Amino acid sequence: MAEQAPIRRDPKYRSNHNRSVSISGIIDDTLVSRLLPEIVKLQDASREPITVYIDSPGGDTESARLLLDALRASDQDRSEQCRLITVALGEASSAASDILMAGDYALAYPYSRILCHGMRHFISRPTALTRDIAASFAKDMAGLDEEFAITLARNCINRFMFRISRVWRAIESLDDIGAGLFGDNDVPTARGIAQEFHRFLKTNGFVREAVLEQLDVAGLSANSVILFAGRNDLLNVLKTKGDVTAKKEAIRTSILNDALAKASSETDFGSLESKYQLLSDFLEKHHVDVIGGLVSRWSTDLYGRLDRQSATSAKLSEEEHSSNLIRMRITAHLRCFSLWFFFVFFCRQLQTGDFPMTATEAYWLGLIDEVIGLDFASPRRLVENAPDIPPSLNEGFQGAFHS
Repeated sequence: MAEQAPIRRDPKYRSNHNRSVSISGIIDDTLVSRLLPEIVKLQDASREPITVYIDSPGGDTESARLLLDALRASDQDRSEQCRLITVALGEASSAASDILMAGDYALAYPYSRILCHGMRHFISRPTALTRDIAASFAKDMAGLDEEFAITLARNCINRFMFRISRVWRAIESLDDIGAGLFGDNDVPTARGIAQEFHRFLKTNGFVREAVLEQLDVAGLSANSVILFAGRNDLLNVLKTKGDVTAKKEAIRTSILNDALAKASSETDFGSLESKYQLLSDFLEKHHVDVIGGLVSRWSTDLYGRLDRQSATSAKLSEEEHSSNLIRMRITAHLRCFSLWFFFVFFCRQLQTGDFPMTATEAYWLGLIDEVIGLDFASPRRLVENAPDIPPSLNEGFQGAFHS
């Protein structure tokens, strides 16, 4: 019998109890006081990854933020941050789920339970609420919900893209025309992506319908005409040379005018509010740095079978090859554009109520990287099973799958 090759374990993707802290019970000042010395001791010992084991119903969000800040702290020599491996042992709810998903590599056991919800304000003593006080509370909580939603999206977007790229390949392999997840459009609508993603997850029994509904709501919200009103203009900006800044300003003006023209016809305030939020996102440019990184990292994963066949066709001239490559790059950019806003709205949905999830559901929705013991694709498996390559290249290869 042939001897089995040894497993090539990469510490960047595996938990290590010898360099770990445990977040158990309520997250509060007492827990922070207990863990801070442990965290500092681990950081002083080396800059190797730190594993954070989690079994907590949540607690104070400021305490959770303090723990994350401490875990990501540098030292007096301004060394690089320690990589964080977060592991849900049992429960990771509320603020504990924020810590889990903020890990550089997030894992959960199959029996783990993960809960996301919006901000809650607990009043410890009798308080006479007036309309102004209630409105102030609501405004503050809405602002915090938005902050947490954007943070969650930034922490998890590459996990979501990893999942999308694999799902697309699975759908594309069954599709005679090779359109895959995005249909036959270079610029897919967020609603179309949501519907195909929903169909795949439901057909395979990966996610319950109650959770899938949040994808549908996110798809409808991000599908606002505001976002895509200027998509042809954006396509022209990317295709042509010239003053790109001026052209982008023209795009924003077009989108704003479209929004104002359609605002008076809206009968549902919720729909108008979502369009306003999307317009605000676009004008504030929160997405610019994110989408640039997504295009650099994921563009080749977002090329479909027909794209690749067209680009490598021997029948095309050199000029046609060059033109196709430019078109593919633009297509990848616009797909990343759609996917980012779709995922942002999904993360916002997770702040609107209580959303309990299994580890498997959290994995397929792009919130964690790996479910321990289950045969799902993960960055760790890609890195550890990669062919032997020179050490000088291995670091770059690992970086390509860093989440």
